[in-house]
Amino acid sequence: MFVTVLYGDGRMEMLNLNCKLVNFIHHLKEKCGLDSTDCVELMDSGGRVMNLEPMQHSMSPASSVLAERQHYVLLRVCREGEESGGCKYVSLLNNTKSHPELTGLLKKLSTPSKESERKIRRGRTQRNKNISSTDNNK
Repeated sequence: MFVTVLYGDGRMEMLNLNCKLVNFIHHLKEKCGLDSTDCVELMDSGGRVMNLEPMQHSMSPASSVLAERQHYVLLRVCREGEESGGCKYVSLLNNTKSHPELTGLLKKLSTPSKESERKIRRGRTQRNKNISSTDNNK
């Protein structure tokens, strides 16, 4: 069981899924020349981010998250600010011209719609109000 990770100038690495996620992510960063402190994600060919970051210390098998024989694009996760809670995904695949379908997907990931941002903010505001009213009732 393996996956292919695309990155750099048309480079690709085949990685084994028969290991724990913590080892898979460490090996991925090492093979792709990234610092161990970098936050990374993988995006499948449908534009779905695999959400590896919260599981970077997980002992679950990598095969529980990733599908074998699939191609994934390596992404760097950049935090946009603590209060906004947002993040931006930067493709580490330099040559997106050879994969034109990925260009649009990456753009959508890095610039979330204003509607979804409003929903997130509204949810936070609502939670803060609920917490405040609960504190006042004590």
